[in-house]
Amino acid sequence: MLLAACTALAQGLARYSFGPLLLPMREDVIRSYAIGGLLATVHMAGYLVGAVAGVRASARVAPLWLIRTGMAGSVAGLAVLSFSTGSAMVGAGLFLTGMGGALVWLAAPAVAVQVYPCDPGRAIAIIASSMGIGITLGSVVPALVPAVGGWRAVWGIEAVSVLVVLCVSLLLLGSRPQVSARAEESGGWRPDRRWIWTVVAFAAFSFGIGTGMTFFVAALRDGAGWTVRRAGATYSMIGVAMIAGGVIAERLSRSLGRMPVLVAQFVLAAASMFMVATGMGPVVSVAAVIIGTTMSGTAAVVSADLHDRYSPQQMAAAFGLMLIPLGIGQMLGPTAGGWAVDLAGDPFTAFMLCGAVMGAGLLPLVIHGCRRTRRAQTPLITGR
Repeated sequence: MLLAACTALAQGLARYSFGPLLLPMREDVIRSYAIGGLLATVHMAGYLVGAVAGVRASARVAPLWLIRTGMAGSVAGLAVLSFSTGSAMVGAGLFLTGMGGALVWLAAPAVAVQVYPCDPGRAIAIIASSMGIGITLGSVVPALVPAVGGWRAVWGIEAVSVLVVLCVSLLLLGSRPQVSARAEESGGWRPDRRWIWTVVAFAAFSFGIGTGMTFFVAALRDGAGWTVRRAGATYSMIGVAMIAGGVIAERLSRSLGRMPVLVAQFVLAAASMFMVATGMGPVVSVAAVIIGTTMSGTAAVVSADLHDRYSPQQMAAAFGLMLIPLGIGQMLGPTAGGWAVDLAGDPFTAFMLCGAVMGAGLLPLVIHGCRRTRRAQTPLITGR
């Protein structure tokens, strides 16, 4: 439960509150969609730096230390955001929260498998789904802005919340600096085609999700005339769906296969971006559920697939390296989306771009899967 709380706050609440708070911040320190997208890109750059640093450090320190370091980085970033007076400070705070979230997410699946070895797939799914709790909490933060005295106070409340969980983890999880497995123990792992094309599709997925989560509330208000409360309530559906998405997707993938379920989720996620662009209430609500379900579902199925195919040390290496292109996708998405919105003058242009990129990134994985299926069936056909 404590591990899930760390993931929910660092990878969910701290990382995905910027989208809902973009509107009040635009009235103060953020003057355009392009600047908002650039700041979101800075946040994703922090995520990328955290992923690279985490991969290098994972050979020397225990996963729990990575989680604690990530939580500390999130606290620092949220504190900077709570005192920010300009876009530079906002960027610094977002960079730190991105880096902290990456460190926590890099180590969380490995710790989950160690804590619950009898059913590692379910353990990973629960950790992936816990992000939904944080995003659900983040979706209600705009409602707190007038009650607590502004968006800076909201960031401050989040900083205190993450700090409390960090202190509890230090007290209850012990403080022995156990060294993780040595780097050479994972030296037998080499990227195969399945891993490569999964990374390409996952990076395109991250491009779209990072952009969509940034502009979701603002686009519905500015492009479809929704109220902030209505847009925030729909945004909260993403977090609620995430809570169940990881567990459901991992369970389905056991019976239907990891790759078919993963591909289906990527297809649905790409379609959901075009659904949001309609601005129609029922359609957007369904899209929000799809986005949330696939956010935790893809993470759970990818992690479970790596666990099925590799040793624990190899899984850590494969998953850690996967976070780097994912971070690049999330870093490029918001800036591209912000520029597209400013050029076209339509907030939903960002979602059209996301859907196209996500669909294109998925194609190599689909082609690879079809070829593998055809090769597997060839002996049966010739045998007849």
